[in-house]
Amino acid sequence: MPALADASALGALDLFRGLSPTELARVNDRLGQTKFTGGATVLTATQPGEVAYVVLNGTLKVSVLQSNGRELTLALLGPGEVVGELALTDRSGRSADVVALEPSTLLWVDRASFDQLRRDIPAITENLIRLLARRVRLANAQLQAMATLDVHGRVARQLLALADALGEETAAGVRIPVRLTQSELASLVGATRVRVNEVLASFKRRRVLAIDAQHRFTIRDRAELEAYLE
Repeated sequence: MPALADASALGALDLFRGLSPTELARVNDRLGQTKFTGGATVLTATQPGEVAYVVLNGTLKVSVLQSNGRELTLALLGPGEVVGELALTDRSGRSADVVALEPSTLLWVDRASFDQLRRDIPAITENLIRLLARRVRLANAQLQAMATLDVHGRVARQLLALADALGEETAAGVRIPVRLTQSELASLVGATRVRVNEVLASFKRRRVLAIDAQHRFTIRDRAELEAYLE
């Protein structure tokens, strides 16, 4: 059974962007759909890598458990992002845990279908490379911020990087569509939740950004955030 009732909807996802209607229909026939509740585990680092997921809606957290018992958040993935693809590509197994931060709908593809689709539709591989390059840029920005900036700068840099990678233009500013709590942001920037709360309160007072009830950020004054990177 096809994953979506309308295969053309897949064209809005970065992994399948630019595919023809015929190619989208072919992809749709090879995908499955599954749902996870908030807090549910999607993948663990100990699992074999036999399935990759594409986020249709919701937010996933990618993290690793350090030797000191602390969790390190590596990435937050929103609609259009792919998770589990590295294990399918290099067959080396999982490298991190993945948890749904909110109710999420995912499309899934098994190893055999993934390999076949990449052979038959080269654009999928090209799109995958772009997705991975974007993820590397985000990781590089995170590492650079951790090494050179104070907490205000690290928070500003993380929000700008997410806005550049995933942002949606709205009348109020650039909206980041992933669910981002203070705790998750603190883990991303290597600070305490209390300190991040102070920074965000300062940004909100000056109307640099807004945060809605679903923990979605909207950057209202990009120039002021960029000033913290100097």
